[in-house]
Amino acid sequence: MQALLKAFWDIALWRRDPGQLPDSATLVIVTAAAYAALSALQSWMIYGTDRLLARTGADLALTVLLVWLLLTVTRRSHRFRQTVSAVLGAGALLSPLVILLLALRGPADASHVLALVVWAGSVAVILWFTFILGHIVRSALDTGLFTGVALAITYVVASAAALTRLFPEGA
Repeated sequence: MQALLKAFWDIALWRRDPGQLPDSATLVIVTAAAYAALSALQSWMIYGTDRLLARTGADLALTVLLVWLLLTVTRRSHRFRQTVSAVLGAGALLSPLVILLLALRGPADASHVLALVVWAGSVAVILWFTFILGHIVRSALDTGLFTGVALAITYVVASAAALTRLFPEGA
């Protein structure tokens, strides 16, 4: 397990690419479970119990679907298990930082300095995740960094838009 965590950490730091992960259905299931559990915790911290399972399932399904669609369209579907494991694993790896930032939202209401730190940390985590996705996509598609990051930005925006459409905050 420690070797897998190190592999995901190395992917997050661009030292490895998803092709170095095992091509394993078990790894997909383990990373999906970790991603879903941490996604559910984040969703609970933001929205409470309002449609918690639906939000978590939609987030996971959308992530897997978009990775599958990208690889299928580019005729790289043979890389699906490694790529989706890398995306889910990277998401799970960064989740504790997101959870910490969410936990600091309440105290940040009373401190402008802490509010700035939480905001800057949130922006940094989003940018880091986007560049990790760009690195994963670049590796999976054998393309340049610009294309990988452009596709990662498209993924982040499309995913956020789809989830917002499915679960409007006022509902």
